[in-house]
Amino acid sequence: MPILSEKTEPVKTLIEGIMQRQMVRIRYRKESKEYVSGGGRFTEKGEIVVRTVEPYEIKHDGPKEYFWGYDTTDKTIKRFNLEGIQSARLLPHVFIAGRFG
Repeated sequence: MPILSEKTEPVKTLIEGIMQRQMVRIRYRKESKEYVSGGGRFTEKGEIVVRTVEPYEIKHDGPKEYFWGYDTTDKTIKRFNLEGIQSARLLPHVFIAGRFG
């Protein structure tokens, strides 16, 4: 079931940030990574990070939904899996779109 249709609190906050061009702070669990080492297969659980983001859009990519935005810490446009966003808070800063697309 798509998360966007569920309209969780973090998703509602992200949508508001997109509509108002207002920056958001998200708490996000990075996706887990699988790797092979020494003949074994291992899964590294994703760490939790906090990011301040200029929110641009939410899009489907296959069965998953992603949030796209400009990460002000890394100064790059990033894609975040919506399932990994644990919380989102609007910040009092407005931004001018222009880095995306």
